[in-house]
Amino acid sequence: MIIYNFDGVEIPFDKSWNAIAISLSGGADSTLLAYILCNIITEENLNIQVHIISHVRMWKTRPWQGHDSKRIFDWLSKKFTNIKFIRHENFIPPAMEWYNTAYIIKDEYGKMTAGDIIELQSYAEYICFYNNIDAYYNAVTRNPKNVDFKGMDKRDVDPNEDNQHLMLMTHMGKIASHPFRFTEKSWILSQYRKLNLMELFDITRSCEGEFEWLDYQSYKYGQIVPTCGECFWCKERAWAVDQSK
Repeated sequence: MIIYNFDGVEIPFDKSWNAIAISLSGGADSTLLAYILCNIITEENLNIQVHIISHVRMWKTRPWQGHDSKRIFDWLSKKFTNIKFIRHENFIPPAMEWYNTAYIIKDEYGKMTAGDIIELQSYAEYICFYNNIDAYYNAVTRNPKNVDFKGMDKRDVDPNEDNQHLMLMTHMGKIASHPFRFTEKSWILSQYRKLNLMELFDITRSCEGEFEWLDYQSYKYGQIVPTCGECFWCKERAWAVDQSK
């Protein structure tokens, strides 16, 4: 296995693999990681299938989110015509989302966690096992260090000798890589600029806001949806854009 040093961030990759899987939400982080991996496959002229794992979430209050990952998938498919892509779409009931504390339960590994986290992990395990995936990638990033936008506490983690497994581990016989685990979003934005991919960045979406006048009954596919500017994801994105200039 080769460790690619991509502007200071290490991304594991093996040219002998047959298939990889990437969790793709349609946000800037997962989109960048998908691009980097597809670019490696293209530049090295490799025959590696790319499985895209996405989830329909909050379908009643944010029905547009179901299209965010599909929009990025379509872009990648047109850009990297040499790659065989397979898209897998899962559904998470709104009641299972992390903010509903009624669903903080014990997973099969004995960890107390939210229902949606169990769904995300279990579906990835299922896809990776039944599709003979060699490596699974997730693009979760670290919260900004010097500002507090009230993000998830579990993302306030810096690397040390005891937590390197958060970035790279073997799980169920597969490589599980979170290469951005200790990396802030400002780095993500700097890569979009360096790679001349701001057009791609502009079609990603981070906002987790909801609007009283827009839901599953009133939303029409393709309509422009505003951003709230108030949620953690909006604030982090705006901060990253500013920091990367």
